[in-house]
Amino acid sequence: MPNPVARAPRREIRLVGHSPLFYWWPIWVFGFALAGWTYLEDDRMAIVPVTTKVSPAQAAGDSLNYTLTVPATSDHRVLDEAANRSGNEAAFRTRISKKAWMGPMWAFILLLTIVITSVPMRGLWSFLVIILLIVMALVFSLLNVWDVIFQAIDNLHIHVNMAGYLFIATALFIIWAVTVFLIDQRSYITFTPGQIRICEHIGDSVRNFDTTGMTFEKQRDDLFRHIILGFGSGDLIVRTAGAERQEFKLSNVFGIGWKLDAVQELLREKTVTGTDSR
Repeated sequence: MPNPVARAPRREIRLVGHSPLFYWWPIWVFGFALAGWTYLEDDRMAIVPVTTKVSPAQAAGDSLNYTLTVPATSDHRVLDEAANRSGNEAAFRTRISKKAWMGPMWAFILLLTIVITSVPMRGLWSFLVIILLIVMALVFSLLNVWDVIFQAIDNLHIHVNMAGYLFIATALFIIWAVTVFLIDQRSYITFTPGQIRICEHIGDSVRNFDTTGMTFEKQRDDLFRHIILGFGSGDLIVRTAGAERQEFKLSNVFGIGWKLDAVQELLREKTVTGTDSR
């Protein structure tokens, strides 16, 4: 009796395209990091009227005393609440860092990420310009140049409290995770020996194409967006053959370099079916 031969599982490789939000991870990563830094510093923010006067009072032991004088007509609810708290509670609850560089640095990261993910910049020169801007921002932070700059423009310092970092970082992380792991997964190309299946958008139908005569083109990398922010992502263009040729573009594919090598090896295979008989 002929013995059936177990059929090897059908091999397939799926390439998933991502939206530009895929590259926005530095914003929520640094947001959480700066929120943690602010928490550990444990400095607090007091909101007082603009006409508040501060004068030193007599020191008591190891403590320095100051007297705040505010107009009776001003809104001083924050000070009232602080004065009514017990000695074991912090007089002011809002946590904020006294470091002048933290707010500007996070704003710089936010704006730079928006520009990089919105404006295609391919080539070495664009990479060098962005690296120069990052180095300048770091040097400004280490040398406290930000403090000097903001003092020169009427003390317009950028300060973000811990809740501000946490709210934006948490909201963006949730949006990022849902987009990357759920929504983006519906934009893909699946390769099997001799055939591909393409779904361009969420809710779109899946179309099948034969790989005979099909060509692939990996577009030139945006060095900062694809290599640094995307950890080796890239854009792929697929062109079908036949009477009705079509072109499909899959953007921001993670790990496209080594995946394309595996795809090309897969497409060389032929689907083998049937049984062996003795």
